[in-house]
Amino acid sequence: MIFFLVEDYSMRKFLEGILPRLGIDESFFEIKHHRGKEDLINNLNKIIPSLSKRAQEIIVIIDRDKQDCVALKNKIKKKMAWCSCEYKIRIACYELEAWFLGDMEAIAKCSPRFKARFFQGKKKYRDVDNIEKPSRVIEEIVPDWKERYASKLKFAKTIAPFVSLERQNLEQANRSHSFQVLLETLYSFKPARSK
Repeated sequence: MIFFLVEDYSMRKFLEGILPRLGIDESFFEIKHHRGKEDLINNLNKIIPSLSKRAQEIIVIIDRDKQDCVALKNKIKKKMAWCSCEYKIRIACYELEAWFLGDMEAIAKCSPRFKARFFQGKKKYRDVDNIEKPSRVIEEIVPDWKERYASKLKFAKTIAPFVSLERQNLEQANRSHSFQVLLETLYSFKPARSK
C-alpha cells in the first residue's frame, strides 16, 4: 500500500483524479489529507510510526509557499525519523496551482473562455514554479473563475482529468518541474499498476 500524506482536500481530489489515469490501482493507495501545511507537519511524528508499518511507501506532498525548499525538506525529514518504510517528499513550488498553470491547455478545457495561447508564450509562464502566488494568478486569468469555481477544491477536481501526464514530449508536457518530479515518482510504482 502506498500512502499519500497531503496538506489539504484539494490536493487529495487532484491526486484522486490523476492516479487512476496513470494506471495505479485504487486498491493500492490511500490518500490522507490534513487541515493545512502546519497540521500535516505537526502530525507526522504522531502518525508515521504506525502508518509506516502498513505501508510499502509513504509520499508526503506539500506546498513550498515562501519557505526555503531545503529547509522545508529537512524539517519533514526530522519528523519522519521513525518511518520504517521507504518515503519520499515532493514539494509543489510554490503551490498546487503552479501545476495547473504548467498546463494551459488543461485550464482551457475547464474554462472555454480562457485563451491558452495568449498566456503560453509569455515569459512569466515559462517557469511556473517561480510564480509566488499561482493561486492568485489562476483567479486573475481564468475569466469565469468566480462564476464557475470560486474554490481551489472545485478547480483541482475539475482540472485533474485534463492535466497532461506526458513526460517524453516536451511540447505536451506540463511546464512545472516540481510536477514532473512527482510524475517520475508515480511512474515508478510498477506493482501498483492495473493489469
